[in-house]
Amino acid sequence: MNRKELKNRGLDILKTHYWIIVLIMAFTSFIGVENASSFGSLKKALSREVSLDTDGISNTVLDERFGGIADVFQYVSSGFGADKVWDSTTKLKDNIVDSGEKIKDGLAVGLAEGKDSLIDGVIGIKDGLTGVKDSVSQVTGNIEGNTEPSYIGPVEVGKTQGVFASIANALTSGKLFTKLFTGIASIVRSDNIASIIIIAIMMLMAIFIWYFVLSVFKVVSIRFVLESRTYESVPIRRVFYLIKAGRWFQTSWALFTTTIITALWSLTLFGGFVKAYQYMLVPYILSENPSVSGKEARRLSTKMMDGHKWEAFKLSMSFLGWRVLSLFTFGLLELFFVNAYEAAVFGEYYAELRIDIKKKKKEIPEVELLNDRFLYVKADDEHIDEAYADIKSLAEEELPVPQKMRGVSGFIARNFGVVLFANKEEKKLCEYEEHQLKVKTRQDVFDKKIYPFRLFPAYRKTFLHAMTPNIEFLHYVRRYSVWSIILMFFMFSFMGWLWEIAIHLYEDGVFVNRGFLNGPYVPIYGAGSILILILLNRFRSKPVLEFTSIIVLCGVMEYTTATVLDFMYHAKWWDYSGYFLNIQGRICAEGLLIFGVFGSLVVYFLGPVFDNLFRRWRLRIVAPICIMLLLVFMGDIIYSSSNPNTGAGITDYPAQHPKDNLTE
Repeated sequence: MNRKELKNRGLDILKTHYWIIVLIMAFTSFIGVENASSFGSLKKALSREVSLDTDGISNTVLDERFGGIADVFQYVSSGFGADKVWDSTTKLKDNIVDSGEKIKDGLAVGLAEGKDSLIDGVIGIKDGLTGVKDSVSQVTGNIEGNTEPSYIGPVEVGKTQGVFASIANALTSGKLFTKLFTGIASIVRSDNIASIIIIAIMMLMAIFIWYFVLSVFKVVSIRFVLESRTYESVPIRRVFYLIKAGRWFQTSWALFTTTIITALWSLTLFGGFVKAYQYMLVPYILSENPSVSGKEARRLSTKMMDGHKWEAFKLSMSFLGWRVLSLFTFGLLELFFVNAYEAAVFGEYYAELRIDIKKKKKEIPEVELLNDRFLYVKADDEHIDEAYADIKSLAEEELPVPQKMRGVSGFIARNFGVVLFANKEEKKLCEYEEHQLKVKTRQDVFDKKIYPFRLFPAYRKTFLHAMTPNIEFLHYVRRYSVWSIILMFFMFSFMGWLWEIAIHLYEDGVFVNRGFLNGPYVPIYGAGSILILILLNRFRSKPVLEFTSIIVLCGVMEYTTATVLDFMYHAKWWDYSGYFLNIQGRICAEGLLIFGVFGSLVVYFLGPVFDNLFRRWRLRIVAPICIMLLLVFMGDIIYSSSNPNTGAGITDYPAQHPKDNLTE
């Protein structure tokens, strides 16, 4: 096989699909699946580390503690990341033993010397029990002591409240593993056995995360490269193709068993090296057909690599010069060129070996497993039309182009997605746009610019495919009538009120009418949802930008509202002090992430669903309901301005600001 020709073809692929291949390969390097040293070198350069870290296997920035098995041992042996917790725990045994001796001596003295000495014995027993209590309290105190918030200017890195805080504490303070160690030690009555059990648990965690979550991305990255060979574009949603095909676990198990077999062969002199190249094509085979079992993939890879192992080794070594040169760029050359270049070349190499093995179809029955025909050649019109018949019929259907709205109303409709009435003309425009959007989302398939995923061999066997025809297409790039806006404001305000009382009921076991107003609604949820639909109307067709904008908008809105209420009433209706990454207790990272997720749900699902429902109501029914709700709401605002909803569970937050902590 001509190595120079393979490299030239690899370069051509990289030129036309540079960013998508570079990004996907950078991600696999970031999580340590492949070429982990690229990010390791960059990390060391940025942190200005001079000495090389040889204590652990992992060089990625994802997680130094769980990047490799050696890191797990290092993590355990260093005291679970918190020396004082580990010291307190290991001292617990000695304290309990000393306390036990006091108890035993007290009983012995009391029985030996009679009634008068029994009092001294009881005192000894009491001292012993107190020693046990103090020992346990010391461990608990050290554990909880690691959860105090630290103040860094206006942003408080809280570690006492919320889900993020729990995760941060568990990973940084050693709290999770210390509690686990203490519990196991109390059961097995041996620190040594407890340590062995902890090591086993952490090894299993590392193995599970590595082989059943992260390692599969190697297969995903190969899929990107193979699709890039044939098609002009590879959608980023292809990252989830194994989940969509229902083959994620099966693929991860195949990779895991292959690794185990290779590791066992490594116990021999040259077995591991030979098996590594013998099974080199397993992830490539799985990327083409994830329905293949690990045994079948290994057998097929063995047949395909027969007589090509030394050739593959020389091809790998031909990139050594690039990697040496990359050392002088702190890994940047690898991240932005070498890794992607090598991936593209080996994609070509696999395609060539696939052609060779296909010629031996009669001799090797397993060749039938390589059945993704349209991964290598573009599908013809007949196959595409059959697979996308529903979209094809829509594309052939000619709808009259409705007249666009003009004037002030047209400007508001185009930029803010709001109309006064959802009349017949607006309905026709909405139907036309929905029709166009459905066709546009699949136009690249008809133009043969992207891989037609409905022709993926495993696609028709999935539950998702069976459910797709029953899921209504929600046209989210739409205009909402004023009446729909009003009804959705109250709907989302009521949902926010239910969310708030549910959280309080769960945490404190008490029903509390949450919010500034006295009615069953929290307007910040309704107002936030409506502002997302109106102000971010232009971003709906770009989900990532929409999600980011939602977080920014909700953060500004929540912080401003909290500031105004604090200034006017000197009270807090919410307080995020102690939450991870909060600003003066008014906003926090956890809350903003929830707003981002819920806001996206409003834009792409709840808003269209509610609007479809409200559009069916007649104006003579909708208008009175909206007017009545607005009158009640305005009355509540007027009343609550003088008599705000306050009290236990509503505004009973400590009036301590983060800056006050600095003087304690």
